[in-house]
Amino acid sequence: MNAAHRAKLTSAEIAALWTQYMNDTSGLCFNTYMLEHLQDSDIRKVFQDAVQLSSRHVNTIKKFLEDEGFPIPIGFTPQDVTVGAPRLFSDTFCLHYLNIMSIHGCHGYSGVLTTCTRRDIRDYYTTCMTTAVELCNQTKDIMLDKGVYYRPPAISPPEGPEFIKSDSFLAGWFGEKRPLNCIEISDIYFNLKKSILAKALIVAFSQVAHSKKVRDFLLEAVQVKDSHINLFHETLNNENLPAPPTFDAEITGSTTAPFSDKLMMFQIGFLFSTAMVYYGTGWASSLRTDLTPKYISSIADDMRIGRNWMNIMIEHQWFEQPPLAADRKALAMKNK
Repeated sequence: MNAAHRAKLTSAEIAALWTQYMNDTSGLCFNTYMLEHLQDSDIRKVFQDAVQLSSRHVNTIKKFLEDEGFPIPIGFTPQDVTVGAPRLFSDTFCLHYLNIMSIHGCHGYSGVLTTCTRRDIRDYYTTCMTTAVELCNQTKDIMLDKGVYYRPPAISPPEGPEFIKSDSFLAGWFGEKRPLNCIEISDIYFNLKKSILAKALIVAFSQVAHSKKVRDFLLEAVQVKDSHINLFHETLNNENLPAPPTFDAEITGSTTAPFSDKLMMFQIGFLFSTAMVYYGTGWASSLRTDLTPKYISSIADDMRIGRNWMNIMIEHQWFEQPPLAADRKALAMKNK
């Protein structure tokens, strides 16, 4: 970039940096704690890489924001994690957790790249995208090597290319349903994997939460995720397709909190907000009409949980405010 003409960061770039700072400081807390208890050397190595990667991201974002005169967000700090707390997750759960988070990184960075303008910001997020893909591949390879990766269902190849000949292809309510197509299966299976991991994480958090209000909220969130798992598990089962297994058994019996309630609530908010995005994608990609109400009801459930989540976050002043545009009307009123 020409130093003589350095454009200001756009709102899209500030949003990307601010959001990533929150997510990476949160991730540092989780990954540092998990790393402390991991026993498998292969999984430890990939977590060490993830911790180093997040640390570099945080330092780079600080520099970008400071150069533009923006305050550094508080985010999450070592005060939000007790690394020496008893083990809460198995090695297998931690590996699946990191894989899902790397997938979120791949999706998030690809979107950011399309909205950023400045070359240095685009270069930075190109690097972030590359390393997120590498992390996703590393975690998946380890899961495959250890036999704990659950592949989506396989389907038989058709005899040749086909076109839809009738609107009965869309049927799902009445008459004979066609089998799920590969796109519908992929979306259902991926959403199931995310919901299964989210439910196990919420169960773990409910065991260790300090606040009764937070604990009650988490127990409600568990019920919502459980209903979504049952809904989409039944959809696959009715098609004689396998569903991924649950992770509840990968949570220990510890009731000692390794994380602050603020950090756990932030993580749950992230998982529910991203779930709505992926449910929306599944809904938009599904042609069978009986899938639409399943996605709509799941999104509605997550919105309800999201409202309750927001109320608790605001009540405890845990919800850090993103940078706002100038309030021109308020500024004008100062001169009256």
